[in-house]
Amino acid sequence: MTKTDTKSETKHQRHETSDPVLLMLGVGRQLWKREPGDRFIERLRSEDLPPSPFEDRMDAPVENASESAWRRIESHQGEEFRTVTQLPFTYAVEGAGIWFFRGGRRINRKVTRTQVDKAIARCPLTSTTEIKDLMDYPYLFALLMDARIRREAW
Repeated sequence: MTKTDTKSETKHQRHETSDPVLLMLGVGRQLWKREPGDRFIERLRSEDLPPSPFEDRMDAPVENASESAWRRIESHQGEEFRTVTQLPFTYAVEGAGIWFFRGGRRINRKVTRTQVDKAIARCPLTSTTEIKDLMDYPYLFALLMDARIRREAW
């Protein structure tokens, strides 16, 4: 091996240790340890929630307002609710989302659990415009402000 070959090999090794992309080699192993990549993509497409970090723990935290409201939402699906303008609607919980129905026809977009949690975080609400940035906000407002769902939480 010549002196120039040794010099270029050393320079190449130095470049690999300073390259930020090469330094990330092996990081994915930790990221996908809990949930394989294929399952992650499938979950994103189905709009389901990620696996809970507390799933295997016995000392999981006490249920928060969002979780208890979601349980009430699940228990009242199929019942008739009314929008602010008194239009009747129903809903069905499917996975981590809600389908709204009006006049027996399904509204074309599923409201995700994330959207519901964002709305709950803003409660108590005084008008639909407070959650106008969320999907199907007139129905979501009517649902969250109904006494069956709201109870004493807000």
